[in-house]
Amino acid sequence: MLSQMTLKNKIIGSKKAIENFQFVTINGKVIFHDKERITRIARAYSQVVKSAINPLLEGKSIEELTKDLYSILPNYIYLETALKQANTIVEELLDKEDEKGEIIHAKVKKFWFASRGNKADKGNRNVKFHVIDDHVLVKVKDPWGKWIVGKAYFGKEYLSLLKELEELANRKEEGYGAMITFKHYPMIHLQVPLWLYLKHFSTQKPSGYGLVAGFDLNGDRLNVVVVDRQGKIITFKTWWYTEAVSHGYSKELPV
Repeated sequence: MLSQMTLKNKIIGSKKAIENFQFVTINGKVIFHDKERITRIARAYSQVVKSAINPLLEGKSIEELTKDLYSILPNYIYLETALKQANTIVEELLDKEDEKGEIIHAKVKKFWFASRGNKADKGNRNVKFHVIDDHVLVKVKDPWGKWIVGKAYFGKEYLSLLKELEELANRKEEGYGAMITFKHYPMIHLQVPLWLYLKHFSTQKPSGYGLVAGFDLNGDRLNVVVVDRQGKIITFKTWWYTEAVSHGYSKELPV
């Protein structure tokens, strides 16, 4: 039951702490005008993740791997994001091996790519978006060429949230991470600051930022519960990232 849920990792309450630690991921279907170029980025990104796991397990640094793998993915933000994701997978493997006392292997599934957010880059250096009526215009940086344009559909309920995030990003007040996956069809996953998501979607609209959030962050999922000053639950959810990596967990298991 939720009342028995153990809140691990970090507990945070201020807007500044929320900005620096966690985001909520919203997902939309995206149609790109040039499928070949967008899948080339994904294949290169996935290859970097796969190629980095064993060297990281052997103790090689991310800095060394950045030089070694730049020829595969010649874009430092994409490359840095891929290596950090590979490092998270390695850390999860080592943790599970310590718990179970046996060697556990990660299975990297299909292909995808991601780009970390940054306020200084007006949200994200490699993935830009602009809200237009019933859809969102998406631009993705091609490491070997010009921008790739697509149309994303998140649902009307998210458009006002994305519009505000776009405005904040253009003023260099917020960054947002972005991931493109290809499970059944191309999907875009945007990381929205938690405080902004709660502003638009929490059932109880709190004044200020007097919220406490508990996070259980894993390589393939994120468990979040948010309470107010009185301890009342505002929202809770689990976000899965099985498009990227799977350690054999079932989505049906309780968190």
